[in-house]
Amino acid sequence: MKITSILSFVIFLSLASCQYSQQQKDMIQKIASSDKDRFENQFRSDLFKEFSKKDMINLSSHENPKIALYFFNILMEKYPQECFQVLMKNLDNTKTSDIWTSYDTINEMTVPQAMIFYTMYKGNILTEIQKEKLFEAIIMDIDNKRHLYGDLFSYLGEHQNNPNPKYYNILKKEMNRKENILFYANTYLLNYFANYNRPEDSLIIKNYLEKNIDDNGPIHMNMSVEFINKHPKPSYLPILEEFYSRRIKGKEFTADPGFFELEDLTLATLKYNTESSKNLLKNITYHTQYKPDEELAANEQLYFFINTYDRSNYFADIKNDLKSKLNKTKMDSVISKHERWDRYKK
Repeated sequence: MKITSILSFVIFLSLASCQYSQQQKDMIQKIASSDKDRFENQFRSDLFKEFSKKDMINLSSHENPKIALYFFNILMEKYPQECFQVLMKNLDNTKTSDIWTSYDTINEMTVPQAMIFYTMYKGNILTEIQKEKLFEAIIMDIDNKRHLYGDLFSYLGEHQNNPNPKYYNILKKEMNRKENILFYANTYLLNYFANYNRPEDSLIIKNYLEKNIDDNGPIHMNMSVEFINKHPKPSYLPILEEFYSRRIKGKEFTADPGFFELEDLTLATLKYNTESSKNLLKNITYHTQYKPDEELAANEQLYFFINTYDRSNYFADIKNDLKSKLNKTKMDSVISKHERWDRYKK
């Protein structure tokens, strides 16, 4: 017997024990079996006639995620003020369903993930107070709600400038976890925690940066390098050197007029005026392999960043050497690209 048939049989048994009319049961069965009729205007019109508000609320927590999320969407349309309590009731639900997050993208989500997506990003029907209660419930019970990690850390990212003191001990524990999490979540957690600005946390943050040298993200988006570029403490320079040794040395990278893969590492290195940082920049400049291409513009990219950001002229020897090797056409392309990007950032 196929899995879909088993599920249909289970749904049939569960409906048989409920106080629903045969018409209601037939409609629920169509939703569960992904019948195309469930998207027709007539079907939805009949649904509004057949099901009461209480029915819709109850079915939004149905054990079958297809049924639960279908009725949750109906609830958003008909009774949006009821959605928050339904969402809170389902936070521990780890059953999954395939959700259309854009016209050409489907993501597998747990029931509460989908409900958060619908209410916050698609429908935007939650108040700020409700959002605060929602994420407080998640963070205060994070060990049992790790399926909501992505949503939680997106929320922390939005509120990183004003970290809530009541979350400090929980986030401190997360910072000390050995397991890696999603690389973008690492960034949100780090920035939020760092903004508590407690001197006693400096070693925790340093250890966290070291741990995330080998995150799963691309080289040009490494969270440790990005953080050090914004907060260049002397104790962080060895982390950049270790990053180069483990992630850059012996590998090949893109450096054309439109994209320089080691941009973040170069910018972070330029924040330090020490012999060690100069040696690191020399490694980036002279001892790193860049993909051979007629558009190769490593010299031009490096010259641009040193010339623009080395205000103390500490790296003048490297800059002057690069200046003698520049290709004017490529240099003009690099400058034009950065001018366009700077205007976009403004």
